[in-house]
Amino acid sequence: DPYVSSKLPLPDTTSADLKIQLTVKNHSSKNIDGKLIGKIGDIKFETPVSLSSLETKTVNLDPSIISSLQIKNPKLWWPNGYGEQNLYDVKLEFVSNDGKISDTKEFKTGIREMSYSEEGGALKIWVNGKRFIARGGNWGFSESNLRYRSREYDIAVRYHKEMNLNMLRNWVGQTGDDEFFEACDKYGI
Repeated sequence: DPYVSSKLPLPDTTSADLKIQLTVKNHSSKNIDGKLIGKIGDIKFETPVSLSSLETKTVNLDPSIISSLQIKNPKLWWPNGYGEQNLYDVKLEFVSNDGKISDTKEFKTGIREMSYSEEGGALKIWVNGKRFIARGGNWGFSESNLRYRSREYDIAVRYHKEMNLNMLRNWVGQTGDDEFFEACDKYGI
């Protein structure tokens, strides 16, 4: 799965450097040349990619490779209670040199920077340079006991937002569904 991360020049939040990391795989016994075409919000970019027969490659993109990945005045994602949960639409696709689209991935991402400190034996968290106080609870067994799907995740996570919570502990990492994480991004959890 592709991953988009951001780096803010804190305390200044008027720009952000985006980094995209994704894995591409050639399932063919032939070499393939093409381009990765991407869009994040209004930002469009493309970069050439070549893959040998059956090769798997990690592609890393950042402003040193694609200058448009440094964006000015980003709309930041904030946890519930700290601001808006601004999300950008992301679309990535691989197009071979013969013009065929071999794969497409679409998702939403927020531009945010999270950091923490355990200095003095106390956990302190910051989001976008602001001190963050986590309020939440545990989450677990959504598949084995509840059979959650997209609609159920959306409703249950929205309830957490409405209870003024901003954190869920994914108990022993049991929930790995994209729909769960999408709902958390949407509602500031």
